[in-house]
Amino acid sequence: MSILSELGLTVARSLPPETLSGLASGAYKLYGGVVRNAGGQIVSHLVASNATQSLTGLIPGALILLIMPFVPESAVWKRKKQDGSLKRASIGELFSPGLRRTTIVTTLLSACGYAAAFGALQLTPSAMTPGFPDMVELRKEKGLLPLEAKVIAVQEKVAKGEVQPSELAAARKAVKDHPNYQEVQEKIKAKRGNIQLWQELGGLSGRILLAVLLMFVPSRALLRIFVIPGIALFPLTYFQLFQGEYLLFATAIFFCGLVTVAQFSYLSELLPKLFPLHLRGTGSSFATNVGGRMIGTMAATLNTEVLIQFFAGTRPVKVATAAAVIGGSVYLIALVLSFFLPNPKAEE
Repeated sequence: MSILSELGLTVARSLPPETLSGLASGAYKLYGGVVRNAGGQIVSHLVASNATQSLTGLIPGALILLIMPFVPESAVWKRKKQDGSLKRASIGELFSPGLRRTTIVTTLLSACGYAAAFGALQLTPSAMTPGFPDMVELRKEKGLLPLEAKVIAVQEKVAKGEVQPSELAAARKAVKDHPNYQEVQEKIKAKRGNIQLWQELGGLSGRILLAVLLMFVPSRALLRIFVIPGIALFPLTYFQLFQGEYLLFATAIFFCGLVTVAQFSYLSELLPKLFPLHLRGTGSSFATNVGGRMIGTMAATLNTEVLIQFFAGTRPVKVATAAAVIGGSVYLIALVLSFFLPNPKAEE
């Protein structure tokens, strides 16, 4: 279950926020490994063109999936299946009096983790990189900033019906036709790769740290070790550090990735222990798919389509501000939920 969850998150990392928003709203459809719009045109591919992402995410995940059929069955599960005492799984049973709180709390916790990832972290390379101070200075130095400002102004006029959409197309074409456009885009792409690397290294460190702490720290206390710092870390990172010194911001992103991926890994390890044997797969899947993928991923749309309307500044600044609000909020909610999280059956 945890392998499939992590593989799904890795695939989503390669999709730009507008594609994620389209999938969430139903404007785009997924056909195999291809995302298409209502007219059937290809919008995006699931497998990233970035070789590093593929090597560090998709390929290892796929190899793990190949060996999963050879992993031994749980001895208790196998024995109960053989003697006929293993019950059939039922989604309705997840909401029985004895399991209702467990199901609701784990589903909401999963939603909080995915919301932090999709509403903040995953938007950092794609939507915020052009707003980094050095990238803004580069665009200004190369003469692109005035043209981009004109695009924004024309876009607002088109929304009000003051000018024709053709003027917006012409303004965008003027940006792309600028002789320095490709050079600037290449440098922005390199910066995106760099900030993505900081985030991925933080995530890897989070997995390792969680694995070590699992041996020494009780379940709910372990969750709070990662949740409490996130309450302050996300607002600090996206409100204050985003437009400051890049190294400080990148370091903060490292720790944002650490606490977020540690929370994912914590839930992947904990979920099967909270449900009876015959409901482990069902309960874990419900929390991850309904809470995480159906609710949590909507944070990308909440950020880029809703919250940014309430903030001032350029689009990268508005997305960063919305990320601060989303990140801080979901971590605060996760902290509250941790007090309602039941202990694993083995610890009771």
